[in-house]
Amino acid sequence: MLVTDYKLLVKQYLLILSVFIRTTGIKTTIHIMINKNILRFIDTNYYRAINQVTQNLEFTREELLDYQSDKFLRLINHCKNYVPYYKCLKSIDNINSIDDLKKLPFLTKELIKKNFNDLKAANIIAKRFKPNSTSGSTGEAMKFFSDIKTDVVRHACTIRGDSWTGWKFGEPSVIIWGATKDTSKANTLKGRLANSKFLFNKIVLSSFNMTNRDMTKYISKINKFKPTLIIGYPSSLELFANYISRNNFEIISPKGIITGGESLYEPQRETIQNTFRCKVLNRYGCRDVGHIANECQEQNGLHISSDHVIVEVVNEKGEHCKSGELGEIVVTDLDNYVFPFIRYKIGDLGVLSNRVCGCGKKLPILERVEGRTFDLVIGPNGNRAPGNFFTLLRYKVKGVDQFQVRQKIINKIKLKHLENCFYQIFHQYHYI
Repeated sequence: MLVTDYKLLVKQYLLILSVFIRTTGIKTTIHIMINKNILRFIDTNYYRAINQVTQNLEFTREELLDYQSDKFLRLINHCKNYVPYYKCLKSIDNINSIDDLKKLPFLTKELIKKNFNDLKAANIIAKRFKPNSTSGSTGEAMKFFSDIKTDVVRHACTIRGDSWTGWKFGEPSVIIWGATKDTSKANTLKGRLANSKFLFNKIVLSSFNMTNRDMTKYISKINKFKPTLIIGYPSSLELFANYISRNNFEIISPKGIITGGESLYEPQRETIQNTFRCKVLNRYGCRDVGHIANECQEQNGLHISSDHVIVEVVNEKGEHCKSGELGEIVVTDLDNYVFPFIRYKIGDLGVLSNRVCGCGKKLPILERVEGRTFDLVIGPNGNRAPGNFFTLLRYKVKGVDQFQVRQKIINKIKLKHLENCFYQIFHQYHYI
């Protein structure tokens, strides 16, 4: 069968399925079953990863540590044989257990930029390298590579965290997001299938369009779609919740809400919970390593995905902080083999805890995270956008190394930027 015939057959199947779902009122339980079988078709590794991270929750704390240690030592063995940057580190030869991790130097954004080519694994084929970059929320974006083969693990950990709201994979969900890299449809067949509303029962609404008119439309869409899960930035969801309550709109109550991409403050949580009448669970992660930690129903600290990452918190001397002590967060990605992140300084502050969560999960606890804040920017037309709108807009402007946006009055913003030789004039673009 020709590739074009294959694609046409799949498109026809999707059309028939979507019509069936809409006209028969298919039950959510059947939709869940359909989703899982379609996921097997789209990506078997993804399906296996979801099952694996779910099963990992049955591990005791000792078994989790053994699982993590095994992944760590395999990664170290790979790095000292095939990654030039790590091969040159004398300390890597002295790594015999996970306790020896502290012998390795920290990895920073500056070191990554300086040693970009040497951080690429020499034994892995090119098609496994997925070009990626940070959003530049600190003012400076950083290029790196994700591992296509194992990238499914970070996504599986995200789904696991989402399920702690009570949502089940396949149930309807709404995502109010703004990162175009996350929300735009891929050009491949797999990408289009993965973003299908009817196959994966989700819709995406833009957090970059939050005028009163937009939010009124969002309310109608959400009430009609009846999601059991809503995901979004804290600032966008707080804005949305205030608009709903201030105007006495009716809004459905999902099983839970997940926030991410920014710091979640307790007043924001309270506002969102009161409006949507459900619990708000915070998620912590970054584009560099993916999912790091997630709150459970206890809402008392975040469970670290220790089967995917190692999280350290260090003081100014680079030494491990005690439980309950604030320090800099350092992360090791156990699944990226093409461009390894070992002892990577993300730039956030946090607090680790050695306590056991009341929910019974044995995953270690990140008590809290600090230093991830985005404010809202308000336009003259009443449109409101989260601050990271500008971090994503920077991709349209060549030659900007760093930038800062300040707003004191509605009709004016102040933009500071550090440019290089490729800089193009900003007034070619419309910001709000």
